[in-house]
Amino acid sequence: MIEQFLIFRPSGVVEFNYQPGKNLVSVTNAFIEDVLILERKFVPVEGAEDESQNHEEDFAAEEEKQSVENSGIEDINNTFGTYSHDRYSLKYLIWTQNEEKLFFAMVYPTLLTVKKPYEFLRNIKLLWDNTDDKDKFSQFFNLKVQEVQDVRRIDTEHDVSNSEERKEPISFTSRKVKEYRKSKKGKRSRKWNEDGTFYEDQADGDDAKALDFSGDSGSYQQNANLSQLVGDKARFGTRTKSGEFLVSDLSEEMDRILSESKPKKSDSTGDSAAGSSSSHSFGFLRNIIGGKKIQKEDVKKVKNALSEHLIKKNVAPNVANSLIFEIEKQLVGSTTASFTSVEETAKKSLEKQLIKLLTPNSSIDLLNEIQNKQSREEGPYVISVVGVNGVGKSTNLSKLAYWFLQNNYRVLITACDTFRSGAVEQLRTHVNNLSNLSQEKHQIELFEGGYGGSDLVAKIATGAIQYAKDHQFDIVLLDTAGRRHNDAQLMTPLASFARAANPDKIIMVGEALVGTDSVMQAKNFDKAFGANRHLDFFIISKCDTVGDMIGSMVNMVFATGIPILFVGTGQTYTDLRTLSVEWAVNMLMS
Repeated sequence: MIEQFLIFRPSGVVEFNYQPGKNLVSVTNAFIEDVLILERKFVPVEGAEDESQNHEEDFAAEEEKQSVENSGIEDINNTFGTYSHDRYSLKYLIWTQNEEKLFFAMVYPTLLTVKKPYEFLRNIKLLWDNTDDKDKFSQFFNLKVQEVQDVRRIDTEHDVSNSEERKEPISFTSRKVKEYRKSKKGKRSRKWNEDGTFYEDQADGDDAKALDFSGDSGSYQQNANLSQLVGDKARFGTRTKSGEFLVSDLSEEMDRILSESKPKKSDSTGDSAAGSSSSHSFGFLRNIIGGKKIQKEDVKKVKNALSEHLIKKNVAPNVANSLIFEIEKQLVGSTTASFTSVEETAKKSLEKQLIKLLTPNSSIDLLNEIQNKQSREEGPYVISVVGVNGVGKSTNLSKLAYWFLQNNYRVLITACDTFRSGAVEQLRTHVNNLSNLSQEKHQIELFEGGYGGSDLVAKIATGAIQYAKDHQFDIVLLDTAGRRHNDAQLMTPLASFARAANPDKIIMVGEALVGTDSVMQAKNFDKAFGANRHLDFFIISKCDTVGDMIGSMVNMVFATGIPILFVGTGQTYTDLRTLSVEWAVNMLMS
């Protein structure tokens, strides 16, 4: 397990800090003191305790370091190394560019083996060099860190707890702190525009003048920085030859950066790497059933191992047990001679089930349905967005609207949340921003009827649909109030709402970090619309916050059989991606 990953400069300025657990200040300080300042590197004494334990790892790491250093021209400015201190290993990369250095350091317990650490360091350096947005880099880092987190424990008696280190703030020795303080700038106040964008106040004085309203009523900032709200439009998606705009997925973007940055390798090297990767993910099964005829006891051990693995990924226990039921039937009575290996049989069986489970309809299908309804002249295409409180329904509805605007549709956003204070105003802000971003002035509008009881919701929805027909809108997006899935009184009005509005699609926004409760959320919302009406798609929000803990996706799809259309990866209008099933399965199997 990676305990800390730092990107910092010689001045002591920390550009990036990944620290999921302990504060390993003593390790980083010792590394800076011994390697960067005093330029010395300690070599274990022959016969020392750590030497015999880590000889195999050190040999493999050294061999891998030589392979990475000799793999391409772009690595001539990279210096790789390793350092050990107080039962922790620190692998580092020093990147020199235009006579300036940048340090990449990865810290993990010495008694754990990390998969290809130097290749991981180089990939992170490439992503850092090719990603201007730090938030986007953090998303890439969370994806890549899972590929190196597959570790094995060498000594079960290892204890890495240190209560004093938990309380210490990170520092880089007194000399580094002084240099950092000299370069540190004073804090600037953040100020917000009416449309939700922000800017940093350049003034160093107080805000007395800004708070003086005795003079003119004042003009607030009208020209918002819309680029903050749009994000990286170039990577949002691609346009087909027929003119349709398709949303891309996160794994494609990350893989593109790495493939463009890495040198081309020989076919033999690629085959070797592929073989190593495929055999490493499920190495724990080799110790359980490798080289034996599979009996019931062996199957029981396999089931337990797979179940624990999936549960660690946030998959609900009952869902995990159901998924591996098919594996049990396939493995009982078989022998390793019938397959390449038993671990491959288990791996492929689970992968096949996950791929089948998570495969959604592509975004082009939704666009085709909209086009087909337009050709039949049956009125606007109506989409309702539902979900529990606080999952990001309005935000993701606005992302959908932005995607439809890229396909040149006229969109009517409807405020059917008549309960939450500020819900209408939030949508009005989104509509104003999207209107400024659209090609035509009246390409998007807001339809609202104020606040009131549940009977007002259906009236607003039907009124919006009629308004869209009369004013030639292509799509109507219905925003609804968040509600607790286990409160029957709050869920009951959804059935009458669905009958009155009769939307073409009902999309539920679910949260990636909700955990095992996602099963009941999906089930309760799916049956809330009546016997003849169900959810059509899921949008899983906040996927940029959970790393490889994406089991809630499996839970919701397994509970309902409803596919995931999009995943949300941030707060801007372009932070919407189609679900890459390959990426999701790799995260679940890592």
